[in-house]
Amino acid sequence: MVNIVFLAALVVLSFLTDGGCQMQLEPQSLTVLRGSEARLTCSTSEPWSVMVWLLNGASLLTISSEHGALPSGDPNVTAVEGRGAAGRSSWVLVLQAAARRHRGQVTCDIQGEDQKTASLFVQEKGSIGISGGNRTVLQGHRVRLECAAANWFPEPWVGWRVNGVEVSPGDYNVSRVGPSWGLVTMTSDLGLRATESSLVECLASVTALAQPLSSRVHITVVAEVLQGQGDCTVLLTATAVLSSLLLFLLLSVCIVCSVLCCRRRGRTKSNTKGTIRFNQSGSGLSSVAEAAGKVNPGYAAEGLPDDSTKGIHGQTDSVTIGMVPDVVSSRGRPLPQEGGAQVDLSEVGPKNVRVATTV
Repeated sequence: MVNIVFLAALVVLSFLTDGGCQMQLEPQSLTVLRGSEARLTCSTSEPWSVMVWLLNGASLLTISSEHGALPSGDPNVTAVEGRGAAGRSSWVLVLQAAARRHRGQVTCDIQGEDQKTASLFVQEKGSIGISGGNRTVLQGHRVRLECAAANWFPEPWVGWRVNGVEVSPGDYNVSRVGPSWGLVTMTSDLGLRATESSLVECLASVTALAQPLSSRVHITVVAEVLQGQGDCTVLLTATAVLSSLLLFLLLSVCIVCSVLCCRRRGRTKSNTKGTIRFNQSGSGLSSVAEAAGKVNPGYAAEGLPDDSTKGIHGQTDSVTIGMVPDVVSSRGRPLPQEGGAQVDLSEVGPKNVRVATTV
């Protein structure tokens, strides 16, 4: 039992002794992007007079326990006093705009005490883009997308995402173009079969980035209409046929209506012309009749019996109408005077004779 207590006391004493004398540099590894701020903290529990910060073995900054940080040749390098635990002295090295020349081993050297070293990594964030931009493809066809992640350091991770879902690395390839002034460019090709409209993203990242950079394009898928495939195709075909039939029927109705209208107009014009001819003919006949027919008050028919003549003369204003020619031809002979009783019609020929006697 005594041995156990003695061993425990030794462990505690050893821990307190090491902790009191131990010098700390945090973090042990730091990765930042070029142009961003880098901070490393050096602390100790022992009294000290001079603290020197080294970068890859070269002096970067000197701190005095009495006067603080001394001016350095690099305006981007400074230090601020930190807040350490009770009984510990702490100083923070600040690189306001980390550059690629700052990457490497950073050492905190408390002269006469101890020194600690940490690793500083400075990375480059490049650009990323998908060539070709948005595009429209036929459903079922394959589309090829190419992405370029240019001017990164170190070599970036490159991946793809479709509608928010990560694409398996086996479905695309990545190749390194080569360094340019120490920077790296990566390219990647992705082949997709167009089944539906999608949002496609190309991603690139390094460890210093909280979120990867992305470039995105929209793939619009258009359904391809093939004859005899699918209910939609049949419906479209039937609709087209019905539309053609309706159009043909409409044209036929228009043609029939036009023909009927033309015929009706022709009949109307014929009736109008016939009416005009009839009116003209009737007016001409009446004129001829009026010109040719004259009443002969002294005419006495031959061969009629006396009583018939008396009967005729006995009727006042009676008219007996026989058949006479519309126009009396006398071949130049003068018409009989009022005192004559007969008209020579021997040369008239087989024409109807109209005899009118008015008393």
